[in-house]
Order: sequence, then structure tokens, then C-alpha cells
Amino acid sequence: MTNNSSGRGHDRKTVVMGAGPGGLATGYWLAKHGVDVTVVERAPVVGGLARTVERDGFKFDLGGHRWFSKVDEVNDFYKEVIADETVWVHRTSRIYFDGKYIDYPLRVGNALAAIGPVAAARAMVDYGQTRLSQRIDPKPVVSMEDAYVDQYGRTLYEFFFERYSEKVWGRPCSEMSGDWVSQRTKGMSLVTAVKDALIPSNGAVQSLIDSFMYPRYGYGRLSERMAEGIVAAGNEVRLNRGVTKVLREGSRITAVVTTDEAGNEERIEAAQFVSSIPLTLLCQIMEPAAPAEVIAAAKSLVFRNVITVNLMLDREKVTDDTWLYVHDRDILFGRLHEPKNWSVDMVPDQSKTSIVAEYFCSYGDHIWNMSDDELVERTAKHLAEDLGFIDRNEVLGGFAVRCPRAYPSYTMGYEEPLALLKGFVDSFDNLQIIGRYGTFRYNNADHSVETGLLAAKNILGESHDLDQVNAEQEYHEIKRVKPADTLGVGGAGGGDAGTNGAHATSGHAANGRAAVAVARD
Repeated sequence: MTNNSSGRGHDRKTVVMGAGPGGLATGYWLAKHGVDVTVVERAPVVGGLARTVERDGFKFDLGGHRWFSKVDEVNDFYKEVIADETVWVHRTSRIYFDGKYIDYPLRVGNALAAIGPVAAARAMVDYGQTRLSQRIDPKPVVSMEDAYVDQYGRTLYEFFFERYSEKVWGRPCSEMSGDWVSQRTKGMSLVTAVKDALIPSNGAVQSLIDSFMYPRYGYGRLSERMAEGIVAAGNEVRLNRGVTKVLREGSRITAVVTTDEAGNEERIEAAQFVSSIPLTLLCQIMEPAAPAEVIAAAKSLVFRNVITVNLMLDREKVTDDTWLYVHDRDILFGRLHEPKNWSVDMVPDQSKTSIVAEYFCSYGDHIWNMSDDELVERTAKHLAEDLGFIDRNEVLGGFAVRCPRAYPSYTMGYEEPLALLKGFVDSFDNLQIIGRYGTFRYNNADHSVETGLLAAKNILGESHDLDQVNAEQEYHEIKRVKPADTLGVGGAGGGDAGTNGAHATSGHAANGRAAVAVARD
């Protein structure tokens, strides 16, 4: 990383709270432009929810994280950081549903065939009735159930959305806000999927679904390389230093207090502060304390936890999938991926492979309370007996990683307390919030990095509204281009996977795919 400034910007000295991709992007950009920056992180490693864990030569991401962005400058940033470690991955994802495997994102013909002719006919009829009813007597779309039924009709909702969504969120869809659906499937419906299947868009719509960039040695390398750049520029990334107090005076933050594992406190003063720690926590550790209504609002918002169970296997391959989404309620995990299908460098040798299974849970529920050994045993049992993917004697070992507060939970009525928290944060002239944790917004990793970059640019004198990131009214995996455009830096194709063996494909329309919002980046 080059330093583009001849002197340090002491009046812009910045503390970044949290060393996930968003916080490190802020630190990297500021360090690159000559600003003193200190990144503090409670964990012993960087990367947050996007880190990579290594065990016995096997590498595991905490859930599969792909890289794509509709913003060319953000893609350029990724390529600058990862450089020669980038590989291109062709995406092959499926849904496991009632013993069947269905393409994901849904291809209309494939999905309707899977549910049979009678149910398929019912799906088309009740979708038409839904649209007619909404035209004659429009009803507000409030809940997650309302939103899915409005977009796809009740039959397809019950087949393809209800079970998985309730597995992810741990609540009936009627108790979840429809905001999550609108954020993940902007502008998509059964009509748009059928239309794209029958009438090709001739390049007007470029799919960001089929291929994506990925760091050869795991997604955590993005965070590791940003941290290396920050340190190389003469700045600090302080690990095992959790933020325990945020000191404020008037309309400004004056310092943060961090605490190490031994309980030792350190006060760090700065001119600017950027937070990627949970917004709910940030508002509760202010000194003087935030107003009582802010504290109450912070306590009312909840996150959903994830546990990843990582199995090391003595076999060459399990599936061809990038992801497999598991709708079956009797199988406790919700999604799995095979790291070797993302990069051949994720395993110690090519005779081996591995599986990452993701369990969605909340504090105190039956999944969270299972021991690591129980989770490993349960995962192996599901893979061997329910899915028929492996033999039990092929399991070389396994371990679990617990990820608290992985997803902001958009429960009904979350909007008012969230607005109150953001209004409180906005009252400080020198505090910005970024990332999924920091904004309580279901962002993908590229969105978190984008907010981190924009926060840094604001400190450097530009003016960007971070709330506009991931706010466009278009499905987040679609990028519209001119027909003559070819896929390049900003797209999902046009790259060669090199030794990874997965080649990017040329741009094309969405191929009749309905965008099923089944959680995760």
C-alpha cells in the first residue's frame, strides 16, 4: 500500500472500533492517505464474521462469503487488496427440498416441476389471484409472510420460503418485518422471473449470480491483507482490546476505553471515530450514559446467532455445490458449503475435502445449548444418514465455531427503536457507524466494505450518506449494463480462475430465475 500524503493528518486522527472487513476498509483507506488510525478489536484475530479458521491444513470460512459488488470502485479496491490471490468461482447452488434438489436461485420451470403439476397449477392460479386482489383491494405489505406472498403467491411461499425463513430466524414469518424481503429481492416477482425466461433481455441485465471473486486462501485474507497494509503504513491494529466505554462530551466523542483479557484499561483519544461494533452495544457503553429511551431501544433489538460446524473428510469431493440450502425441518443445519469447491487451496491435499454446516440459533435455545461434540456428531449423522453424502468413517475430525449476533433480526416493530438509536448516533459530529453490526442492517461483505470506504472518505473531506449503501430499489444480485458492455472489473465474469479451475462466464440475463431470498451473502 502506498502512502499518498507527505504528512500525517493529526486533526483527523481516527479510532476504528472493530476489525471486520468494514472497519479495516476504513483503516486501510485512511492509512493509505496519510491519516493516523488505530483499529481496536476484541477478538485475537481480524475478520469478524468473515474470518477464516485453519485446522490441520484445512481452511474454513465462517459460512461462505463471496465477493461481488455493483460498484466498480469497490471491486477495484478488492482487487487492490487481494491482488494475485484472487480466483474466480462459478456458482452452483441448490435447495434440498422434500428429498429433491432444486436450482437456486429458482429457475421457474425447475421449481414448478419439482412441486408437481397440480401444485404448479395452483401456484400460478393463486399468484394471479393475489395480484388481482391487490389491484382491487390493496392491502399493506407488513410482515415477511405478506411480502413473500405478494411477490410469489401463497403456494410458492409455503413450498420455498416459509420453512427455510423460519429456520433462519427462529420465528414465524408473520412475526418478521417485510423489510428483509424487500431488501433482498428488490423488484423481483414470479412475473419478472417468467418474463426473463421467455423474453431474453439482450444484455440489458447482467447477472451477478453465476460467478464471483474469492480470495484463494479463504475470505479472511481480505481482512488480513487490509490489516497488513494498515500496519505497514505505520499504524496499529490492536487485538484482544474490546471497547468497553465510549466517552462523549456535548456533540462529540472524545475517546474510547478498551479493556484487554486481563482487565487492563486503556484510553485512546482521537478526532474521529468509526464504529463497526454492534449498534446496540455502542449505545449502551456511552459515558455519560445515553438517555433511558435510547438504552431501552438498544435492548429491544435482537440479533440471530450462527454456529458453523466444520468437518474434515477423507474423500475427494462431496458435492458440486457452492452452497446447499436445506429446507428440511428434521435437519437442524440450514446451509452447507464445501470450501474446496471455492478454492482448491482450502484443503491440505486434493484427496481431502471438508464441509461447513451452518446452524441458526439464539441464546439459550436447544441448538445454542448443544456441546461442540454434540454438534459435530449431529452434523455427521445428517450428512451420512439423511443426505447420504458421506460415510461416517470418512470423518477425520470436526469442530464448531460460535458466532454471536451474526444477523440483525428484523422483527415486527424494529423500525422505531432503530431510528431512535441512529438519531442518537447522528447527534455526534465525529462518529460514523458502518457494516452489518454497526448499522443493524443486513449488508453483505461488499456493502460493509463500501460503508467503511465512504466513512474514510468523509473523514478526508468528502460528503457521503452511508445510509444509501445497499438502498437502491433493485435486486442486489442484478447489475444493469449497456448491451455493448463486456464483463470486467465491475461484473461477475470476464475473469480466469487460473489454477483454481473455475472459469467465469460471459454476461447474460437472469435466465428466468426468481430471486429467492434465503439469507446470507
